[in-house]
Amino acid sequence: MHKYKLSESRQLLKYISDAIGTIRDPGELFRTVINRLRLMFYFDSAAIITLNTEGRNLEIFFDTSRIELPQWLQDQKELIAEALIENNLENQEVQALSMEYPPYGASENSRRVLQVFQEHGIRQIILSPLRPGGRLIGFLTFISRDQREWTQTRKDLLADISLPIAMSVSYALAYEELRLKEVETSLQLAINNLLLTIKDRHSMMLAVCEQIAKLFSYTFMAIRVIGHNGTYLVSDNYKCDSGSRFMHFSPLEYLDTEFESKYFGVEGYELISKSGMYSSDQFDNLSKEYKIIELVKERYRICSLISIPLWNHYGSKAGLFLAATDRAFELEDMETIKLIVPQLSLALQNCLAFEEIDSLRRKLEGEKTYLIEEIRATHNFEEIIGNSEALVSVLQKVRLVAPTDATVLMQSETGTGKELIARAIHNLSPRKERVLVKVNCAALPASLIESELFGHEKGSFTGAVDRRIGKFELADGGTIFLDEIGELPLEMQAKLLRVLQERELERIGGRKEIPVNVRVIAATNRKLETEVAEGRFREDLFFRLNVFPLFLPPLRERRSDIPLLAIHFAGKYAREFGRPMPSIRESDMRELCSRQWKGNIRELAHCIEQAVIMSEGETLDFSGILTSKAPAREMHSAQGRLITLPELEKEQKQRELEIILTALDHTKGKVSGKKGAAEILDINPKTLFSRIDALGIKKHYLP
Repeated sequence: MHKYKLSESRQLLKYISDAIGTIRDPGELFRTVINRLRLMFYFDSAAIITLNTEGRNLEIFFDTSRIELPQWLQDQKELIAEALIENNLENQEVQALSMEYPPYGASENSRRVLQVFQEHGIRQIILSPLRPGGRLIGFLTFISRDQREWTQTRKDLLADISLPIAMSVSYALAYEELRLKEVETSLQLAINNLLLTIKDRHSMMLAVCEQIAKLFSYTFMAIRVIGHNGTYLVSDNYKCDSGSRFMHFSPLEYLDTEFESKYFGVEGYELISKSGMYSSDQFDNLSKEYKIIELVKERYRICSLISIPLWNHYGSKAGLFLAATDRAFELEDMETIKLIVPQLSLALQNCLAFEEIDSLRRKLEGEKTYLIEEIRATHNFEEIIGNSEALVSVLQKVRLVAPTDATVLMQSETGTGKELIARAIHNLSPRKERVLVKVNCAALPASLIESELFGHEKGSFTGAVDRRIGKFELADGGTIFLDEIGELPLEMQAKLLRVLQERELERIGGRKEIPVNVRVIAATNRKLETEVAEGRFREDLFFRLNVFPLFLPPLRERRSDIPLLAIHFAGKYAREFGRPMPSIRESDMRELCSRQWKGNIRELAHCIEQAVIMSEGETLDFSGILTSKAPAREMHSAQGRLITLPELEKEQKQRELEIILTALDHTKGKVSGKKGAAEILDINPKTLFSRIDALGIKKHYLP
């Protein structure tokens, strides 16, 4: 070391004081000061280390040593303090520490630290306390490869010189602390403004991502919210696209493995409770412990992770994750994120609450609108009428399948009462407290089928001025009745199959999967087996729907129910039109029972409704209604075959019955005597009585 005089030491102090007063940049200032100190003290390298506010952890404030420390040593700052200066925190004087031997009672970690310094050839470290105002804030440190003796005079001189340096370090630390406070305040204000002004969750989080990126670089951000039953309520992911611009994305789109979804859920549930910063060896150990971390490490080249819990109450818990691909996070980064956690937690909880309220409001509005439409709609019938063997068999199957959640497929002719059976299944099921949503697939415009079934987000296509909840989402917890399912286009059949299999849907323009719990009842008047064979209906969808097949008999196979249905409809429409309960002549009833009714119950109901409208008396007038239909003989001729003699005999008997009933109706049941039916028909009264008995005409059918 150079010899010095008292005047030289004073000149050095003056020089340092002048430098502190004129040089504003801390790095340039301390570089200048260290270079001047070399004129009076011998050392290879120098550093200024500071203590944090707790006085336990060391941080390198300025360094010229150019010693590349192992990562484990850089991450263990508190243990470094324990290893080197724990016994010197209370010393007021300059200390010369030998790197040849560990301090008395040194821990295993201390020995590792000393070994690192020895491997770099360091044999001596000089610690000069920096105590502005009597409070220890750090040390001016000289590092030497040679171990030299320091006299008390040299120690005193270094202590004197350390005083202005301590003041300068104190000012620099205070300035840096003030700067960080301003940055923190600015960040909190910016985040607070974002959280208050942006209501959409994704837009809000994208703005938060870009705001944080102004303070330190990172590549990914993720938000996880898990419900009390372990299901994900929120799983949002954002990645840096270019610069500080972020975009929403789904990581599973890029993790092409068989186990991705499993680990994404199970391990994510555990990671959400962890809090910490993981880099280097710690991140490697974390990736060994969790498969999902290993996946993203390999696929995205992630090398550092910050995990911070947001909340764990009210039946859910949430976590925030940040990941980087090109740098290791520092403690300052984690502390910065913690500043916004309270605001972010509150804002996210508010967003989720508003989303749930909005979803419930829309669902209730949809149910209300749907129920109003149902009330206003004209149904073919209000309850199941009939006691025929064919109908009883169907109702027995309904009672068996209703309590289950099995999908039901009804294949039958039009007008047989498929909607009524669907209502019966729903009303007898555990879902009866929820809504039954009816969808007529044949009536949906081709361009709007997907929107009607699965809903859409605002702005997802031209004319989508608002978010719309689809029929499946509206039926969540209840039953959906897909009438005329055979009319769906093939493209929509594929999308419907996915919803039925996965029990989740995605609105048009939406970014998230929405789980739905819906019982499906489908109906068609087509033969789906034929449609499948001819390529008009997906075979996989047919098998998915045909879990419990149900065939409704046509009206011609349950003729014994026709009188009951006719009387029921006559009373129903008479009440609707404000008329007295009408009666039906036996001849008309026989005609009703003998017809083919290709439109089944719907056609019968319309026929009775028309008769109620046209009749003015107490008896329904079917003249012009039933007679307008082609008789059996004409129908046969139209089909291109000759009528058989038994058929002719039956037709003649039916014609005779109609003539006698018409005459009896005209005479109000009078058979013999003046202006009786026998006189009108020009037949002996005894002969007419005999034919009435033979034809089975009963008195209660007579007016």
